[in-house]
Amino acid sequence: MTTEMSDRLGLKFILFGVFCLFIGTLQGFLQSTPRLRHWVHSTGQAGHLVDPLAHAHINLIGGVVSIMMAMVYYLLPRMLKRGIWSSALGSANYYLMVAGVAGFYLVLLTFGILEGNRMLDEGVVYPIARSHYQPYHRIGFVFSALLMGLAHWTFVLNVFVTYFRKENVSILPAVNPLKEGSKVQ
Repeated sequence: MTTEMSDRLGLKFILFGVFCLFIGTLQGFLQSTPRLRHWVHSTGQAGHLVDPLAHAHINLIGGVVSIMMAMVYYLLPRMLKRGIWSSALGSANYYLMVAGVAGFYLVLLTFGILEGNRMLDEGVVYPIARSHYQPYHRIGFVFSALLMGLAHWTFVLNVFVTYFRKENVSILPAVNPLKEGSKVQ
């Protein structure tokens, strides 16, 4: 991957990270209002899915980790004086990250709200409220967590191979027939 391609990938990660920080900041503001704060505390484990889990994941994984990945994609080629190993893996890293973070955030938020409202409306405890949404609750968590995990592992693989790979060095020195003093047969 050329430095220019790496820069574009880094920019995409920065924009995604800033977007996630915006969403997290907006959620933080909204859930600090008395009515929503009361709802989060009244719903126990369901409210816990909304705050701190959804709020923390969109800020830390979506925001901070994405911006850190952008910094690595920007700095590593300049420090090593060679491009990132695989542009395809870099692109996969980005799309898996976006899908995984967005999916995980939406799953946490959606099921937190659905289960919390069911607890309040029906006066049931969390395990009963959660059981109404199985297997979708579990499948959503597992699938989106898998996407996030794959995003992180594609990033780690791309960085480590970039760092540890050997440059393509020819065993035989290249002969330029147009260079002065070289013999052409």
